[in-house]
Amino acid sequence: MRVFLSYASQDRTLARSIELALREHNYDVFFDRDDLPPGEEFHGRIRRAIEQADLIIFLISPESVDAGSYTITEVEIAEQARKNPSGRILPVIVRQTPIDSIPPYLKSVTLFETQGNLPASVSLAVQRIASIHRRQTIQRIAGAFAIAAAIGIAAYSSLPNRSKDNSAPAALRPNESAQSADSPGTALATSHNVPSRISGTDGAPGVLVPAGKFTMGDNENSPQREIYVDSFYVDQYEVTITRFAKFLKATSATETPLDWESANVRTNGELPVIGVDWYEASAYCKFVGRRLPSEAEWEKAARGTDSRKFPWGDESANPGRANYENSSPKAYEGGLTSVGHFPLGQSPYGVDDLAGNAAEWVADWYSESFARGDVRNPKGPETGTGKVMRGGGRFDPGDRINAMKRYFASRENRDEQIGFRCARDVR
Repeated sequence: MRVFLSYASQDRTLARSIELALREHNYDVFFDRDDLPPGEEFHGRIRRAIEQADLIIFLISPESVDAGSYTITEVEIAEQARKNPSGRILPVIVRQTPIDSIPPYLKSVTLFETQGNLPASVSLAVQRIASIHRRQTIQRIAGAFAIAAAIGIAAYSSLPNRSKDNSAPAALRPNESAQSADSPGTALATSHNVPSRISGTDGAPGVLVPAGKFTMGDNENSPQREIYVDSFYVDQYEVTITRFAKFLKATSATETPLDWESANVRTNGELPVIGVDWYEASAYCKFVGRRLPSEAEWEKAARGTDSRKFPWGDESANPGRANYENSSPKAYEGGLTSVGHFPLGQSPYGVDDLAGNAAEWVADWYSESFARGDVRNPKGPETGTGKVMRGGGRFDPGDRINAMKRYFASRENRDEQIGFRCARDVR
């Protein structure tokens, strides 16, 4: 994905940090226009870079929207190249700027603003946009193949002396894989004679999610398909500050989560720990004899078997069910809510906080393609460039904390709205 980064010289240091964060995810970033020669060649190369970019990031500050700034010229070029900026322009507020001074073209899309780690947050936003771009590309290709297939079938149907045998090959018979996925598996695939609740070695309550099929995906965030998952236990709550503090002490860890110095165990102990990277989340779960849930397990725990949109059902998010659209600048001082704070937001199995508050790492590598036959306890691809996060966080709008939304980031990524919970096989 090619990214053009537009910024005022006063914001160069911040722009460089954003560039480096994007390059970590292998994005092709046009950043250093100062290295270009002056004159027509300079203007021509800027124009070509903007026209060829898949995404233009515009850093909004008083200097960048000043009428004499070259960044205004870059906005004009972008507007000429893309009359519809949706999904192609990401305006990022980096310093307080009068709204009336921002060009209308930039204001025609949602302005991105965060009180957290800006480079990491921008990187995550770009990953989401890139995900949408890839999905749209896949849909266009699939549509082209469907048209070609339809033309081929029509041509075949018109041939004379066509065979009367219309039976489908065994590999193409409908529902065959679904039937095999529903067949009894090992003893772990049933939920008979196992407790519905357990307590982990760290004292965290675990909730049983019974074996069986459920509908995963929604054809927007990922293909909708029927998946079979064996029974498993999942933590009722996200891992808290209190529990993570004990882990750090027991392991004599030298690295701590982002903004850990603000995480007061005595007063904030029941808030979910955030700012942990994937490695730390996985290490904690292993330390307490559990593991990160798979993406399929997470979604089943959130949606149950009735294909609901949110853990509580299909009703839109509201402040009585989840913590979202929270603009508090400090996660541990008004930003996060205690685990279990929203009993009305529980999933069908009684799992709390699967929407909003803190997004959650899961075990899987991110992918937009899914093997058709991988319908029983799928674990995702063997490798990748980022790990999946689910559930959305406190900054996200209500429609983005649904149970199907997928995010991803590098395993080293720390963000002030990313936490985790653990899972365990039924033994």
